[in-house]
Amino acid sequence: MEEFAKEALLYDFYGELLNDRQREVYDAYTMEDLSLAEIAEQYGISRQAVSTMIARCRKALKNYEERLHLVQKFEEMKSFAGEIRELSKKIESPEAEKIQDLADRILGDL
Repeated sequence: MEEFAKEALLYDFYGELLNDRQREVYDAYTMEDLSLAEIAEQYGISRQAVSTMIARCRKALKNYEERLHLVQKFEEMKSFAGEIRELSKKIESPEAEKIQDLADRILGDL
């Protein structure tokens, strides 16, 4: 998975576990694409402090995933639903369409 997409998923799942300041700085850097200097100026801290905070946030998000595996489980469920959908296309029965619809709903909700 592309590194940015992986970080975005980690943040989606575990971002609320960061403290408010960490969340604001991490969001500004990754989602708003602000530079270290812009964030440092905004918060009245050094560029090094911003860089350190972002590195700690990344490490914390990865540690949460290592312990909880929510992103991994999400990816597996997404894959399973896609596989169910594809397999149901090969079945010739009225239930196959219902199975496809259910798989699409699951995929849409994920």
